[in-house]
Amino acid sequence: MSATRLRAAIFDRDGVLTYFDQAAAMAYFQPLVPVGIDDLIRRWEAWGLAVGFPNSVEAEVVFWRGYWDHLCADLDLEPSVRAELRSFDYTTVIRAYPDARPALLYARACGLRIGVLSNFSLATLEASLHSAGLADLVDVACAAPVIGAAKPDPAAYQAVLRALMVGPEAAVFFDDEAPCVAGARAIGLRAFLVDRAGAESAAGTIRDLSVLPAILDR
Repeated sequence: MSATRLRAAIFDRDGVLTYFDQAAAMAYFQPLVPVGIDDLIRRWEAWGLAVGFPNSVEAEVVFWRGYWDHLCADLDLEPSVRAELRSFDYTTVIRAYPDARPALLYARACGLRIGVLSNFSLATLEASLHSAGLADLVDVACAAPVIGAAKPDPAAYQAVLRALMVGPEAAVFFDDEAPCVAGARAIGLRAFLVDRAGAESAAGTIRDLSVLPAILDR
């Protein structure tokens, strides 16, 4: 792959650039609610399926307020707990992997535009990247509920490519889910599976983003 013909690099967020700091979330919620993180997430997903996930930042505010009110009613929590839960900002527990920022810096140094394409069900993708310390290196952030398409739907990749003003032949893509990588390849993107837990690296699979310079310089 010639770095001179590439014009953009596109990354998934979760599992590629960032991870959810479960320990930090547990430290926040344990004093407030009588259920664990996994149960909170399960209830959150059920709430989203019931009312619909937000497709804008403004709708997300209403979504969270409704979820916390529903949870407090269901668990019979005190008003003071309700107020504390309403103040929670999930982006504060999104962390960047150590290799993420160096990889984005290298891509930027190569003159590439940088996109993030995420299937996460909330609209505040840019805010989460800011909290993780990566937003200043991202040119375009596309969240599935905002663009109206989720990977591996071709429309999702086409949306971020349009926003970056490049064709698939001029971009490279990284995701931690095999179907999303296959979807990217199907529309002509050079795509890599990021398998951070993998014991071995198969063809087209990388363990982390530290190998990005080798991929771009190949």
